[in-house]
Amino acid sequence: FKEAGVTGMIIDLRNNGGGLLDASVAMADLILPEGTVVSMRDKYDREEAFKIDAEYYDVPMVVLVNEYTASASEILAGAIRDYGEGTLVGTTTFGKGVVQSVIDFPDGSGLKVTTARYFTPSGECIHEVGIEPNVDVELDEDAVTRYGINNLPHDQDAQLQKAIELIRSGEVK
Repeated sequence: FKEAGVTGMIIDLRNNGGGLLDASVAMADLILPEGTVVSMRDKYDREEAFKIDAEYYDVPMVVLVNEYTASASEILAGAIRDYGEGTLVGTTTFGKGVVQSVIDFPDGSGLKVTTARYFTPSGECIHEVGIEPNVDVELDEDAVTRYGINNLPHDQDAQLQKAIELIRSGEVK
Protein backbone atom coordinates (compact mmCIF):
# COMPACT_ATOMS: atom_id res chain seq x y z
CA PHE A 1 0.00 0.00 0.00
CA LYS A 2 2.76 2.43 0.94
CA GLU A 3 4.79 1.75 -2.19
CA ALA A 4 1.71 2.22 -4.36
CA GLY A 5 0.84 5.50 -2.63
CA VAL A 6 -2.63 4.34 -1.63
CA THR A 7 -4.45 7.21 0.12
CA GLY A 8 -7.86 5.57 0.47
CA MET A 9 -9.47 2.26 -0.35
CA ILE A 10 -12.79 0.75 -1.29
CA ILE A 11 -13.16 -2.92 -0.44
CA ASP A 12 -15.96 -4.62 -2.37
CA LEU A 13 -17.38 -7.55 -0.40
CA ARG A 14 -20.69 -7.61 -2.24
CA ASN A 15 -21.73 -11.07 -3.42
CA ASN A 16 -18.81 -12.55 -1.50
CA GLY A 17 -20.24 -15.61 0.22
CA GLY A 18 -17.26 -16.03 2.49
CA GLY A 19 -14.14 -18.03 2.16
CA LEU A 20 -11.47 -18.96 4.62
CA LEU A 21 -11.45 -17.55 8.13
CA ASP A 22 -7.64 -17.31 8.02
CA ALA A 23 -7.84 -15.15 4.87
CA SER A 24 -10.24 -12.66 6.48
CA VAL A 25 -8.02 -12.44 9.58
CA ALA A 26 -4.93 -11.92 7.37
CA MET A 27 -6.71 -9.13 5.47
CA ALA A 28 -7.82 -7.51 8.73
CA ASP A 29 -4.20 -7.61 9.93
CA LEU A 30 -3.22 -5.33 7.04
CA ILE A 31 -5.90 -2.69 7.62
CA LEU A 32 -6.92 -2.77 11.31
CA PRO A 33 -5.19 -1.92 14.60
CA GLU A 34 -4.17 -4.49 17.19
CA GLY A 35 -6.92 -6.55 18.76
CA THR A 36 -9.41 -9.31 18.17
CA VAL A 37 -10.86 -9.71 14.68
CA VAL A 38 -13.36 -12.41 15.58
CA SER A 39 -14.00 -14.94 18.29
CA MET A 40 -15.75 -18.29 18.24
CA ARG A 41 -17.76 -19.67 21.15
CA ASP A 42 -19.12 -23.19 21.41
CA LYS A 43 -22.15 -24.36 23.39
CA TYR A 44 -19.98 -24.81 26.48
CA ASP A 45 -18.93 -21.13 26.25
CA ARG A 46 -15.35 -22.05 25.36
CA GLU A 47 -13.92 -19.23 23.32
CA GLU A 48 -11.17 -18.96 20.72
CA ALA A 49 -10.13 -15.46 19.65
CA PHE A 50 -8.30 -14.53 16.45
CA LYS A 51 -6.03 -11.55 17.09
CA ILE A 52 -3.89 -9.25 14.96
CA ASP A 53 -0.86 -7.08 15.65
CA ALA A 54 -0.59 -3.29 15.88
CA GLU A 55 1.06 -2.67 12.50
CA TYR A 56 -1.42 -1.68 9.80
CA TYR A 57 -1.94 0.72 6.92
CA ASP A 58 -4.29 3.46 8.11
CA VAL A 59 -6.14 5.17 5.25
CA PRO A 60 -9.77 6.18 4.74
CA MET A 61 -11.76 3.08 3.87
CA VAL A 62 -15.23 2.23 2.58
CA VAL A 63 -16.53 -1.34 2.47
CA LEU A 64 -19.29 -2.29 0.04
CA VAL A 65 -21.69 -4.94 1.39
CA ASN A 66 -25.00 -6.49 0.40
CA GLU A 67 -27.34 -9.35 1.26
CA TYR A 68 -24.90 -11.83 -0.32
CA THR A 69 -21.94 -10.75 1.85
CA ALA A 70 -21.60 -13.72 4.19
CA SER A 71 -19.42 -15.69 6.56
CA ALA A 72 -15.71 -14.74 6.35
CA SER A 73 -16.63 -11.57 4.41
CA GLU A 74 -18.98 -10.57 7.21
CA ILE A 75 -16.23 -11.23 9.74
CA LEU A 76 -14.01 -8.69 7.96
CA ALA A 77 -16.85 -6.19 7.55
CA GLY A 78 -17.85 -6.57 11.21
CA ALA A 79 -14.31 -6.02 12.44
CA ILE A 80 -13.90 -2.89 10.28
CA ARG A 81 -17.22 -1.56 11.60
CA ASP A 82 -16.47 -2.39 15.25
CA TYR A 83 -13.03 -0.75 15.13
CA GLY A 84 -14.47 2.34 13.44
CA GLU A 85 -11.78 2.13 10.78
CA GLY A 86 -14.11 2.35 7.80
CA THR A 87 -17.63 3.01 6.62
CA LEU A 88 -19.91 0.23 5.40
CA VAL A 89 -22.04 1.17 2.38
CA GLY A 90 -24.79 -0.91 0.76
CA THR A 91 -27.44 -3.16 2.26
CA THR A 92 -27.60 -5.48 5.29
CA THR A 93 -25.38 -8.55 5.00
CA PHE A 94 -26.56 -12.18 4.93
CA GLY A 95 -26.05 -13.12 8.58
CA LYS A 96 -24.01 -16.33 8.56
CA GLY A 97 -22.33 -16.33 11.92
CA VAL A 98 -21.83 -20.01 12.66
CA VAL A 99 -18.84 -22.32 12.47
CA GLN A 100 -19.49 -25.55 10.62
CA SER A 101 -17.22 -28.56 10.88
CA VAL A 102 -17.22 -31.62 8.62
CA ILE A 103 -17.04 -35.08 10.12
CA ASP A 104 -15.71 -37.53 7.54
CA PHE A 105 -16.84 -41.17 7.59
CA PRO A 106 -14.81 -44.15 6.36
CA ASP A 107 -17.18 -44.75 3.41
CA GLY A 108 -16.36 -41.29 1.99
CA SER A 109 -19.55 -39.62 3.16
CA GLY A 110 -19.59 -36.85 5.69
CA LEU A 111 -21.69 -34.79 8.02
CA LYS A 112 -21.57 -31.01 8.42
CA VAL A 113 -22.27 -29.93 12.00
CA THR A 114 -22.57 -26.47 13.51
CA THR A 115 -20.00 -26.39 16.30
CA ALA A 116 -19.76 -22.73 17.37
CA ARG A 117 -20.88 -19.17 16.69
CA TYR A 118 -18.81 -16.24 15.44
CA PHE A 119 -18.74 -12.97 17.39
CA THR A 120 -17.52 -9.59 16.16
CA PRO A 121 -14.91 -7.68 18.22
CA SER A 122 -17.75 -5.90 20.08
CA GLY A 123 -19.23 -9.29 21.07
CA GLU A 124 -22.14 -9.26 18.63
CA CYS A 125 -23.34 -12.51 17.07
CA ILE A 126 -24.59 -11.64 13.61
CA HIS A 127 -26.12 -15.05 12.81
CA GLU A 128 -29.50 -14.67 11.07
CA VAL A 129 -29.28 -10.89 11.67
CA GLY A 130 -26.48 -9.64 9.44
CA ILE A 131 -24.61 -6.37 9.66
CA GLU A 132 -26.35 -3.12 8.82
CA PRO A 133 -24.26 -0.70 6.77
CA ASN A 134 -23.44 2.77 8.08
CA VAL A 135 -24.86 4.18 4.85
CA ASP A 136 -27.79 2.31 3.31
CA VAL A 137 -27.71 2.50 -0.49
CA GLU A 138 -29.86 0.32 -2.76
CA LEU A 139 -28.86 -0.49 -6.31
CA ASP A 140 -31.07 0.43 -9.26
CA GLU A 141 -32.89 -2.83 -10.05
CA ASP A 142 -33.19 -1.94 -13.76
CA ALA A 143 -29.42 -1.52 -14.01
CA VAL A 144 -28.80 -4.79 -12.14
CA THR A 145 -31.22 -6.61 -14.45
CA ARG A 146 -29.67 -5.06 -17.54
CA TYR A 147 -25.98 -5.59 -16.72
CA GLY A 148 -25.87 -8.12 -13.89
CA ILE A 149 -24.55 -7.33 -10.43
CA ASN A 150 -20.94 -8.12 -11.34
CA ASN A 151 -20.94 -6.12 -14.57
CA LEU A 152 -22.55 -2.86 -13.52
CA PRO A 153 -20.86 0.08 -15.22
CA HIS A 154 -19.29 2.25 -12.53
CA ASP A 155 -21.58 5.15 -13.33
CA GLN A 156 -24.64 2.87 -12.81
CA ASP A 157 -23.39 1.50 -9.46
CA ALA A 158 -24.94 3.75 -6.80
CA GLN A 159 -23.11 1.97 -3.96
CA LEU A 160 -19.70 2.39 -5.60
CA GLN A 161 -20.49 6.02 -6.45
CA LYS A 162 -21.40 6.70 -2.80
CA ALA A 163 -18.14 5.06 -1.67
CA ILE A 164 -16.12 7.25 -4.05
CA GLU A 165 -17.99 10.34 -2.86
CA LEU A 166 -17.26 9.51 0.80
CA ILE A 167 -13.56 8.88 0.15
CA ARG A 168 -13.15 12.09 -1.87
CA SER A 169 -15.04 14.21 0.65
CA GLY A 170 -12.91 13.07 3.57
CA GLU A 171 -16.07 12.01 5.45
CA VAL A 172 -14.64 8.59 6.32
CA LYS A 173 -11.83 7.65 8.66
